[in-house]
Amino acid sequence: MEAVENKSFFQRVFPKRGNDAAAFMFMIIMMWFIAGFEFFAVLPNYHEVYSPIWWFHVCLALFMFVNVFANFFRVILVDTSGRRLGLPAVLKPGWKYCPFCQINSPPRSHHCHACDVCVLKRDHHCIFAGQCVGYANYRYYMFLVIYLWLGAIYANYYHWEYAKEQLGPFGFTTIFTMFVPFLTWLFGYCTIYQFFVTLMVGLSMFSLVLFSGLLFFQLRIIFRGQTSYERKKNRRLYDQGWKQNFVEVFGQKWYLSWIWPFIPSHLPGDGTNYKPSESFETQKDM
Repeated sequence: MEAVENKSFFQRVFPKRGNDAAAFMFMIIMMWFIAGFEFFAVLPNYHEVYSPIWWFHVCLALFMFVNVFANFFRVILVDTSGRRLGLPAVLKPGWKYCPFCQINSPPRSHHCHACDVCVLKRDHHCIFAGQCVGYANYRYYMFLVIYLWLGAIYANYYHWEYAKEQLGPFGFTTIFTMFVPFLTWLFGYCTIYQFFVTLMVGLSMFSLVLFSGLLFFQLRIIFRGQTSYERKKNRRLYDQGWKQNFVEVFGQKWYLSWIWPFIPSHLPGDGTNYKPSESFETQKDM
């Protein structure tokens, strides 16, 4: 534990595995490039700098941008394991022994070979964060996805007219440039700036599709009281009704937690005990 606390911020944040590190860097670079494009190229083209409408867009974009990074780093830095809880030495009913961690692991927890730890209520390993999503950081992951999704909608809508002005009518060349922008520029079908604009448009559209899929999938399994693993196994053992299921992820102050990730929103339980659904209890009694 002391060794973990003595690590620098960079060592704690930057993923150890190569593919996680590549995805992490792609995420950071993509966010800054798209934000810079919207702020320095698109926004001044439509609104006078420092005008009221300019400030409105700046404040709205900054709110989403800061929340993305704040939630992103919370996903990474929050401990998702049960190491701090002092897990019992005696195997409890419904618990399992993890030979890798050499601890007794509670229900809904699973060992992640990438993180090399048992994660409480593990949902999946996020390659962009290089960290598992589970009981303690699920809230931050969801708001990360929500703000990325809102940002993608905002960016795609806002720069659409600007992109059409720079690239002309969308046709085969434009679509081809989105898929292989370097080759299109290399063979002289677009200027270097058109290449950059097309790249930003393509990344924004890809982001919208990606985050729409992630958000729909995650909201669906939260609504059903499942994790990704439980969905694969078609298990709904802990479905407490959609309202309580959302409280289990976003906490008691779910109505405030969207504003800022550091607003306290207490989660029910401690990540080791879960109340079975009423339907499961009825089936068990029968």
